[in-house]
Order: sequence, then structure tokens, then C-alpha cells
Amino acid sequence: MGNRPGGPGGYDPVQIHNSTPYTVFGRVEYASIFCSDDNYSVESGNTWRASGRGVCLVTRITATVRTPSGNIEAEPYTSSGTSFSQFAVIQVGVNRFQVTRVVSAAKKRR
Repeated sequence: MGNRPGGPGGYDPVQIHNSTPYTVFGRVEYASIFCSDDNYSVESGNTWRASGRGVCLVTRITATVRTPSGNIEAEPYTSSGTSFSQFAVIQVGVNRFQVTRVVSAAKKRR
């Protein structure tokens, strides 16, 4: 993982919660060539957290789900560039999965 521009004043590190009953692995892609993409792997019910992010905007998050039927590609999350940091891999049907942004009911006050 490379250095991220922006230092401590950047965005919150990306977190991906695995709400499926299977292991998930994939990649977090960032908008700038100065931002190193992150590969991740997360067990069922756990949350993966990037070690840092700086001012890097997320453009795509892919996920592959390891099921008893084999590896299944989830529908990726895509954006022109988002500062959001909370995502989840969810099951949306039989052998259908999706990477989605997690929206909290209450906004944090700073």
C-alpha cells in the first residue's frame, strides 16, 4: 500500500462490512494515479478497514464471494468519485451479491 496524499486531514478510511455468510475478497479503486488501490479480504460478519486514505476518492469497489457453488462476482459499487467511507457486501438473491454504500440514520456531529 502506497502513501496517500493529504495526510491526517483526509477522508475516513474505507470500511467494508461483509454481511454475507461467505468470505469476500475484492479491490477498492481510487480516482487518482497518486492513490494506491487497496486489495481486501474479509470473513463473514467482519469488517475490513483500510489503513489510510488521505484525500483519495473511491471510484469502484469490487467483490468476489466464495460460495459452495464457486466464486461469484458481486455487482460492484461505482462512482465518479466519492468521499463516503462505509460500504457493505450484501446478498440480494440466490447467488446474487452487491457492494453497497451504508447510509446511517443519524449524521455525526463534529
